[in-house]
Amino acid sequence: MSITRLNITLPTHMVDDIKALYGGRGISQFLEEAAGEKLAVVKATVYKDLIEGYQSTAEATVEVLKKFENTVTEKRDV
Repeated sequence: MSITRLNITLPTHMVDDIKALYGGRGISQFLEEAAGEKLAVVKATVYKDLIEGYQSTAEATVEVLKKFENTVTEKRDV
């Protein structure tokens, strides 16, 4: 896994709380875990919305494809 170094700004009270719980050297670990958890939630929501969107239009898509099926499959005298 590659690592990227960041320079971030957080409210002092948050940094103080993180340091109190994880120690001065635990800030990166805490932020990595927090970002990972947040990303998992966001991705799950986005994927769920995409799947629901595709499913909601599936029947309409099938109907459109049926309308064009004869056009695509009939032989043409060209």
